[in-house]
Amino acid sequence: MKLLFVDACPRGEASRTLRLARVFTEELSYACPGLEIVEHCLPSMGLSPENAEVLALKEALCDQQSWEHPLLRVGRELREADAVAVAAPYWDLSFPSMLKVWVEHAYVRNLTFRYEADRCIGLCRGREAAYITTAGSPIGHEDWGTGYIRAVLRTLGNPGFTVVKAEALDLEGRDAEAIVREAEQTARREARLMARRLTARA
Repeated sequence: MKLLFVDACPRGEASRTLRLARVFTEELSYACPGLEIVEHCLPSMGLSPENAEVLALKEALCDQQSWEHPLLRVGRELREADAVAVAAPYWDLSFPSMLKVWVEHAYVRNLTFRYEADRCIGLCRGREAAYITTAGSPIGHEDWGTGYIRAVLRTLGNPGFTVVKAEALDLEGRDAEAIVREAEQTARREARLMARRLTARA
């Protein structure tokens, strides 16, 4: 089985979100022996927003079904993944902009989705997804990032969706380390549950 791990954490190894995500992926690897992890480290991938020139090339590649072209790497590896884990801190009511750029690259006509009449049909084979996030403030109900990524992955064919989060880490009087450690336990539990679902379908 293959896990696509999308690291959208600008602070790198100093990121609390990435710390939580590492716990999740390590537990999933332990529970799924032989799991292959393909990592998209967005801070170093150099993905750019799709301008007119890139969009024209992308459309031509889709028409030619030239799926091995480097421009279509994100879509190709997303389609091939059995599960997806996205790690992104809660920023400005959603997530860092690099993750939105990744989504633009994930939508590839006739590779990750196709049109059927007036409907978008997801073509990705994955059945499970996880969204891992942390926030210095309470996230509350205005968590547009989680809802957006859930909609994206479901539209492209990944129906399962799990959320692991640690929030209100920077409020005065809060024990941030204790909150993160508790979230790590949740991450381990959710990873084991995902592993059971994945292996049951294998």
